[in-house]
Amino acid sequence: MNPISDRILTKLGDKELIDKLSTLSRSDFNSLLLNIFKSQAQNTAPIDILKAFQANRFSVPSKLDPVAYHLFEAEFLSLAQKADLKAVLLSPAAPFSSSSAFGCVDQNNVVSATRGVEILSDPTNMLAIIIADQLKNKEADNLTPIHYCTTARTLRAQAFPNKKGYYSHFGIFCIVSSGKDNGSYACEKELLSKQLNFYRKALFEKYGANLSIILRKRPGYTDTDGFFDRMVKFMEDEFPDIPIQLNLENEENHYYTGINYTIIMEKDNQIIEIGDGGFVDWTQQMTNNRKERCLISGIGLDRLLI
Repeated sequence: MNPISDRILTKLGDKELIDKLSTLSRSDFNSLLLNIFKSQAQNTAPIDILKAFQANRFSVPSKLDPVAYHLFEAEFLSLAQKADLKAVLLSPAAPFSSSSAFGCVDQNNVVSATRGVEILSDPTNMLAIIIADQLKNKEADNLTPIHYCTTARTLRAQAFPNKKGYYSHFGIFCIVSSGKDNGSYACEKELLSKQLNFYRKALFEKYGANLSIILRKRPGYTDTDGFFDRMVKFMEDEFPDIPIQLNLENEENHYYTGINYTIIMEKDNQIIEIGDGGFVDWTQQMTNNRKERCLISGIGLDRLLI
């Protein structure tokens, strides 16, 4: 129990209230929240809305040029389409706990809502959910890998530095690739090749910039060291022109499995970290199929426009 919750429960005279509410069905809990929000809304005046806007970091508009931003989105999606990445237009809402359920994000870092949803905080989660749904319903077959991409304005609740260019909401371009294990890490290599080739080409065409990678070892495979070594060898052979810096510390990580990598743009002696990627077990968990392989990656659009 954190001090704020403890203070509120003491004021209400019921220290067990959270435990009691947690036993409600999702439907009943949402109905209760809707009534509470409706009651509070009825006691809110227009002047209160202005004060709330002034105090709430989640609703502050970005200072980016909206025309430049949306043109940039369209340009990246057009490049992706030419690379046979299927673009998906996401909802601004995601299923409740769609980030925390995979064990990689604290729910307090997500803006939760009513009606069983939360504000979209990570579009890679949603693309993986869409892929898993299509696989379960046999609407998609990933024996030949499938590659989805999107751009999204995401909102996150963790504290950000109080500096120029930092907002609670920001734009992301991301790719989620899905395939089936067919031995010798062939699927992982194919997914990795597809995504890195896209970023290399996109950065060069858009900025005349080069791509470099920081590759990190992560647990999650039976032979962690062997998998990492095979991926390093593959990347060195497949991308001899991409500098790869190795991080050999096998850090505990609840997000990526096997490997993850930082995406770096190099131009005019400047080095800018613009995103990251790696393998995750999300589609395995959702389909209950250990043969599923999933590679995600994303870059920050705002960083490229600032």
